[in-house]
Amino acid sequence: MFRFARSDIVIAALAAAAAVFGILGFAGFDVRLSDGFLFVAWSLTLLALFMLAIRVPLRGSGSRLSAWVVNALISCAAIAVMVAANIALYRHDLHFDVTREGRNTPPRQLTEVVEHLRAPLALTYFYNAGDPNAVAVRELIEIAARNHPLLAFRAIDIDKEPGLARDVGVHSYNTAVFQAGDRKVLVENITDATRLGYAALRVLRERPQMICFITGHGETFRPTPAHFHYSHVETLKGHDTPGVGDVLVAEPEQLDRLQLALNEIGFDMRAIVTAATEAIPSDCTVVAEIGPRTTFALDETELLVNYLRGGGRLLLLIDPLFPADADFQNRLLGTVGISTQAAIVIDPLNHFRTDPDKVAVPYYAPHPIIERLALTVFPQARPIHVNRPPATVNTSVLAASSQDSYLTGPRRCARRSVAASSARQALPPGAGRHQQIRHQRIFPICFQRRTVGRNGALACR
Repeated sequence: MFRFARSDIVIAALAAAAAVFGILGFAGFDVRLSDGFLFVAWSLTLLALFMLAIRVPLRGSGSRLSAWVVNALISCAAIAVMVAANIALYRHDLHFDVTREGRNTPPRQLTEVVEHLRAPLALTYFYNAGDPNAVAVRELIEIAARNHPLLAFRAIDIDKEPGLARDVGVHSYNTAVFQAGDRKVLVENITDATRLGYAALRVLRERPQMICFITGHGETFRPTPAHFHYSHVETLKGHDTPGVGDVLVAEPEQLDRLQLALNEIGFDMRAIVTAATEAIPSDCTVVAEIGPRTTFALDETELLVNYLRGGGRLLLLIDPLFPADADFQNRLLGTVGISTQAAIVIDPLNHFRTDPDKVAVPYYAPHPIIERLALTVFPQARPIHVNRPPATVNTSVLAASSQDSYLTGPRRCARRSVAASSARQALPPGAGRHQQIRHQRIFPICFQRRTVGRNGALACR
């Protein structure tokens, strides 16, 4: 009776496993998962071929001519299999990064833009070959652009081709030029691949996105200065990571960091005065009210309410000292089923260091808005209570303080004389937690609360 040897069983198992993984690779899964399946199939195929090659005799029992023919056929078959396998592997490349810091992995901000391209994007990087950070950025772009036909990448050593750099308006090292259709974005001094992802978003945006900041109530918004002032601090990372020691010099109450971040990802900004306008300008993608110090007039409140009803988006950052009058509470906040009061949340359970007024949120529930957030600290946050929302509003709690949290007056907290035994307030059931919420209207408007610095915030869109 014929019996299979152990090596035959192993080879058959390898061949079967390679076939299974190959089928899974073409089953329509995610690109990275499919490439992983094909890589495993390629590895198993090579291992099976290696085991078969070991069993091939060095010389057959026939004549010398037949031995030469057999060896030639085996060699040609092995070469053909290797060439086909390498072509398949190149077309379905899988990138591994075994470094602890992920030095050979492009940043998520860049890879996500590349993977979701729907139109051709050209990227030309004029770099300094003597700068190791620029060379590393070039390599990361090459990894991100591999197997993405819609991204055309070209790296040019500016010292070798200065004329080409002048033709496109490049005058400094490490400059990236993006072009999508007739839109062009030029970003200078790029040694951080993360900024490339933001620049790609800017050039892919077909129309400008304008953020209109409300002024006239003591807000700290001011037009973006011509340049930002930076300082430097030494860190444990040294000079290996570009920009890690940079410190933006700005006043604590100013919005320079926010404005710089918005400008980085391609938003335009301008100020509007709600007291002097009858309607929100149509070019405002988002209306932001950050840190008002004086109350709103009734006409201004009605202006914002009508803007939201028309499908507008509102970002509202409320300081604990902001005097929210009855019209503001009932007309604007009440229409979406929330309310607030002039107080600061104190959380004796989850807080930062020894400051109970710096509420820490260690865990987040699954939600697209906060899917990439981990531990977050909300210093001196104003409470927002979730009431019964209207029928057209859906509410989701994004973040909340612990069940042990309570409220205290903002002035008492500012004097650092808060006593837990005397500062507790009787709250209605279910309102004892500081909450970060998201509302969604059917027509469609949604509201999302965030906290930045010392401000509580209600973001509406």
